[in-house]
Amino acid sequence: MSAQLSVGNVSPPSTWQSASPVTPGWDDRPEPARDAHLPGPRFVPRELVHKAAAERVLLTDGVRDAPDDFIIAAMLPRDHCLYQQDDSGWIDPVLPTEALRQAGYYIQHRFYGVPETHKFILGAVTLGIGGIALPTRTPWLPVNLRVTCTPTAKWTGRRLCMRLDAEFSVAGVVQGHGSLLSQAVDPRLYQAVRGRKVAPAPRGSVPFIGRPLSPGEVGRSRPEDVLLADDGNPDGWMLRLDNGNTEMVDHAVDHVPGMVLLEAFRQAALAATRPLTGRRVSPDGLRTDFTRFCELDAPVRIVAWPGPGCPEADRISVHVLAEQDGKEVASGTVELRLGPDTSSGQDLW
Repeated sequence: MSAQLSVGNVSPPSTWQSASPVTPGWDDRPEPARDAHLPGPRFVPRELVHKAAAERVLLTDGVRDAPDDFIIAAMLPRDHCLYQQDDSGWIDPVLPTEALRQAGYYIQHRFYGVPETHKFILGAVTLGIGGIALPTRTPWLPVNLRVTCTPTAKWTGRRLCMRLDAEFSVAGVVQGHGSLLSQAVDPRLYQAVRGRKVAPAPRGSVPFIGRPLSPGEVGRSRPEDVLLADDGNPDGWMLRLDNGNTEMVDHAVDHVPGMVLLEAFRQAALAATRPLTGRRVSPDGLRTDFTRFCELDAPVRIVAWPGPGCPEADRISVHVLAEQDGKEVASGTVELRLGPDTSSGQDLW
């Protein structure tokens, strides 16, 4: 993914909506249902959040609170096939990151008039989330995102560069913060930024060699969701992007999606620290900068190395890096919270 680019004229917001509460009254609504004919919340159109499957949409609504401030409502599933609770029963931090990613697309399309044909380039993502336990009696957790958008250059109609800062709250209590740096460009400009013509690979397969890690080593429950493979090199793992896993890539792409790299970093942080600590390890924060596009036709190495621990705070920061053809494509840190010893038998729920 490329670095932020400069652009020209910010157009005024397309439509104005008065602010209104989003979360009040959630308890009075029927529980969301897996079947479309049953009662449940109405999710936003999948095209506005760049998802091919409607069931992967997390956002339900959004209102403008000020010219560049928005309140976005999301429903985070308790039983998601990919983003599951961690060993301590807390919400997977990549799930609210995905909600923030969807919010960025939704806001720019709906409120800033970015055409649906534009391509989005992710520049950086940060997230710090408290220990949020997913509900035990209902399948969904209602979350509000209060988002402030800061255009980093002018909107020309061909390109819009923005920084989105978000505050996550549950039942009115702030539980975390995040940010996202992105740009939306029209197809011709996107091709120029890409710098090469690449035909999308089916479902986004990446060549790799080696033995996939076990799901338990990376905090997943299904073998098909493991993104790391051991090729015998002690310096990290190979990225394993299964071309049949529509949860990772649910539509045609011409590069490895940023959310796939974020998930690979989360898995690498767990794989690098669990054998060292002997304790439950819970990710609760991340920071990633995307420096160039990660291509689909070349192997990708994922590296993770723990930094100095903080025994008093029971925290570890893990540095992560993705390399392709000897060049960095993304790097950052994953923040981990150390829990009880894994042999304690503590009930997660």
